[in-house]
Amino acid sequence: MTSDRINDLLTGEDGQIVPALIPLAQALATAPRPRSVLEWLRRSPSARLLATLCAGHAEITHELLDDLPQDAATRHVRDLLVHTRILPPRQEYLNQLELWFRKTAQDLPATHIEVIRPFAEWSVIRDARRRANRGRYSLNAVTVDRNEIRAAIEFMQWLDGQQLQLTCLGQSHLDVWLTEAKTSQRRANITFIRWTNKRGLTQNLEYSGRAKSLPTLFLDDEEHEDQLRRCLTDASLPLELRIVGALITLYGLHLIRIVHLTIDGSTRTSAGPTSPSKRTLCSCRRRWLVSSNSRSPQAGRAPPWDRLPPASIPSSFCPASPPAVLAAQRRCRDNS
Repeated sequence: MTSDRINDLLTGEDGQIVPALIPLAQALATAPRPRSVLEWLRRSPSARLLATLCAGHAEITHELLDDLPQDAATRHVRDLLVHTRILPPRQEYLNQLELWFRKTAQDLPATHIEVIRPFAEWSVIRDARRRANRGRYSLNAVTVDRNEIRAAIEFMQWLDGQQLQLTCLGQSHLDVWLTEAKTSQRRANITFIRWTNKRGLTQNLEYSGRAKSLPTLFLDDEEHEDQLRRCLTDASLPLELRIVGALITLYGLHLIRIVHLTIDGSTRTSAGPTSPSKRTLCSCRRRWLVSSNSRSPQAGRAPPWDRLPPASIPSSFCPASPPAVLAAQRRCRDNS
């Protein structure tokens, strides 16, 4: 029954499975939980979207998906196609920022777009592209960049409300805005004001934004050891969360990097770790590798904490994505 539904899902106009989608059909057919796949085929919006695309297009490309609303269903379909190597991987955070601005710019008045477009494309997005090429562009980075562009748009709208041109903006006007704006707006808009100063659109405006505060709460050595001991020995915690916590505590890794770790990227050397803590961590990882491989031949391609909703395709087919990062944050917080 599941195979029939898979065939129906991926069938093109000629009544045959679209050749390019055969890897996806095979991945679905060999899933370790056929009932979950069947439930996904019946109820998931991403499955319905995939069926529509297969029926109307001989080939599904990134460009085709870019023209669709960038909702959860579109993101999930893209993840599936990239993960099964039907679509080539790309810098998705960067591309989502570019798509968001392209859509946002369509609704801006001409007087605003003359300023906002060069700021967004030649300052924010250009810098984002440079960081993405170095592999340093994360979910948090795209959120900050989007907020900076949005803050610039809102500031231009505020100027309209004050019947002011940007070139006529004085320090007294900016000070009024700083007293009225929310903290998040003040923090995000500093990049735009610095850019207008540098481009000569404004004249040496001083931006008394809120300075970044340094951390004040730190764990002492005893608390740090207690945290590590709990991650390595507390059997009441999920194994994957113990591994995440130990990697953070031992090596100071950011969660965004841990979420992208997969079995495929794991190697085992003949020389084992020297410290007891690292040996215990390696033991936990080996247990997770064994359990993941026993669940699915393709489980090595997915992080263990990428738990999608029950109506979605099983997690073994989806790479780490923004929802995976947020889910990992929530699970760590809930078990802290």
